[in-house]
Amino acid sequence: MHRVEKCTSSVMLLITSILVFGARAAFATARPNFVVFFVDDMGINQIDIGTTRVYGYSGDNHTISTPNIKRLADEGMTFQTWYSSFHVCSPSRASMMTGMYSVRLGIGIPNSIYAPHAPGPSTGSNVVFSAESVGGLPTNASTIAEKLKPLGYNTAAVGKWHLGNRDIYMPTSRGFDHYLGIPFSQDMGLSFWSTHGYKTEPPFFPTPLPLVHNLTIVEQPVGLHHLVKNYTSFIDQFLSTQTASTPFYLYVPWNHVHGPNSCSAEFCGSSPRGPIGDATQEVDAGVGEVMASLTKYGFGNNTLVFLTSDNGAPKGGDVSGNYPLRGYKATTWEGGFREPGIAWWPGKIKAGTISQAIVSTMDIFPTLLSVASRGLGADGALNAATGEVHSSIDGVSLDGIDISDIIFGVDGAKGHECYFFYKYAVAADAVHGLAAVRCQDYKAYWIVDKGPPRNIKPGPQEKPVLFNLVADPGENFPVPANSSEYTAAMAILSKARTSHLMTIQPVPNQNGRGTDPAYAMCGAPDSTARFPHLPNCTMNPENWAPADICASQACLTANKGYGGACKGPQPKPGICPGTQCPHVPPANAKGCFIDHTDGICDLPHVVAGHCKFANGTIVDKPSESRMSLEVCNAHCVLSNFSYFGVQMGGRGCFCGDDYGSQGKNTSVGACAYPCVGNARESCGGPDNNAVYSVARSTITGQLPELDYLPEPN
Repeated sequence: MHRVEKCTSSVMLLITSILVFGARAAFATARPNFVVFFVDDMGINQIDIGTTRVYGYSGDNHTISTPNIKRLADEGMTFQTWYSSFHVCSPSRASMMTGMYSVRLGIGIPNSIYAPHAPGPSTGSNVVFSAESVGGLPTNASTIAEKLKPLGYNTAAVGKWHLGNRDIYMPTSRGFDHYLGIPFSQDMGLSFWSTHGYKTEPPFFPTPLPLVHNLTIVEQPVGLHHLVKNYTSFIDQFLSTQTASTPFYLYVPWNHVHGPNSCSAEFCGSSPRGPIGDATQEVDAGVGEVMASLTKYGFGNNTLVFLTSDNGAPKGGDVSGNYPLRGYKATTWEGGFREPGIAWWPGKIKAGTISQAIVSTMDIFPTLLSVASRGLGADGALNAATGEVHSSIDGVSLDGIDISDIIFGVDGAKGHECYFFYKYAVAADAVHGLAAVRCQDYKAYWIVDKGPPRNIKPGPQEKPVLFNLVADPGENFPVPANSSEYTAAMAILSKARTSHLMTIQPVPNQNGRGTDPAYAMCGAPDSTARFPHLPNCTMNPENWAPADICASQACLTANKGYGGACKGPQPKPGICPGTQCPHVPPANAKGCFIDHTDGICDLPHVVAGHCKFANGTIVDKPSESRMSLEVCNAHCVLSNFSYFGVQMGGRGCFCGDDYGSQGKNTSVGACAYPCVGNARESCGGPDNNAVYSVARSTITGQLPELDYLPEPN
């Protein structure tokens, strides 16, 4: 990842200056353009399309207005049964990109159960990639963009990626010519909107939330209040350079409406539903701006557009966004998997149609490839189907199906006969990860998730719990297990489950590769020298207290926490680094203080962090986000030690009178290495586990307040 020290206050000035979109030679057969809107954490009931012909889609009982998305529905096809492939972000996005269940990709696996010794804790329940993830979308799995490129498509991704943030996993390495976005969820970095404030909290040690163009950090922390506008401006610039003779694929995975809910001052207080409604209405406006750009540049009639979400709305204040479905994000109930789904293409898709077919985000891959392969005739009509069935890519069978016959209204077109719901995408233990199966109208749970109907206990079931989803979409009334209806449905479902499980082959666990601070995104590694009271990596100090948000009474009223946040991170008396802490000259570096073989730490005085000693003792003290080379030196000087070291990505501090023989006469450059003995640590970081002799310049003032200060010998 390339870093930049400081960007202009208007990130679009920089983006425009480096944004060069090249055209390709025209193909003999014209091909349609594609736009995919992928909203984050949006439930089926959070958009309002103004019809009672489907359940959900009411804008949370008309408290959220989405006129631009309504227009897509009015002029296109709305799906009643559009499924995500998983109940949280990374696995769902992996499936959409590849057309396969994430169990075939090794994404969606809880490390706490299946890889407990992974280096560094992963995010939350471990099934999504963290901001310091080692793994990502496997490079041997083709993406939509990679398959459209040989057909002459220009490609761009704008928004949340969340499929790995190392260079090899970023969008520009996976078939996209251009990328602008936050590479993960907007709660995975420090910001004005961050629910964990400015202090890091285990298992997260985030840097300020970054905005990345291709592989360059251009804003940090990103201002979420102008994010949608930056995205639509970038998209407009991209579309302005496209031509009728060269098709494009535009993937727009909005960071909204994932928490923390955010929006521009223009949308603060705009929805009676509160901050989630404000964020949804801003997304709707963004959709409208993109659609206006399509029309402005003449692409409105030859562009297929899909709009959907990665998973259901989360538990808590947003759960009504899934009504009338049971459950929420991170569950296998319908509310976790079933999302809004809309397809739009004037003249090709009949306006105002409703489909009851079972379809999925995984179907986008084979459908776009199928439509692209057919191409458009001289009159603009879609050419006849080629007869080629895009059921496999590079010899790998797809789980997604081509739904072009459904969206184009072909008689007899069908969706999925059966669909599979994984709680955990563990290929090596798929029988215990596959929670439920739907075939036609019926869905059976072999493993019941939290929040079941009355008289049903969560967990594995002796007899699967069965629901008729057509008669009971809210999953409130199980089909009696002693009924003929149950017996007939379970015969079909059990057979489908067995057949599906036989196709699952073990694959590497991408989540189990863990995290490493070496992959944290930091555009200004020494920013504390310029902004000592702000979190390190700060490039845009103005975004810690955005002026237009803090000046808006509507924003302060709608978001009760903004008042305190508008004060910004406050300097503390004597905070380091600064004039109170002596500079540590590079010449003071002596070698390494952790054994390269077994991870033993031989600076025995632990100020903050995690150390394993040769006698087997392990000392744990909370890591400290404000730790640095200078701060650690100051602590060790005041405790009258001669040597010190910093590790854990600059959040641990260790002192000693001497250090072990393994580090002596070792170059400092050799100190960064994978953590072998201390599986819980994230080794490496700014100071590479190097040991320094203390710098004993005069120390004045008060040291930063740590949860744990040095103990006397």
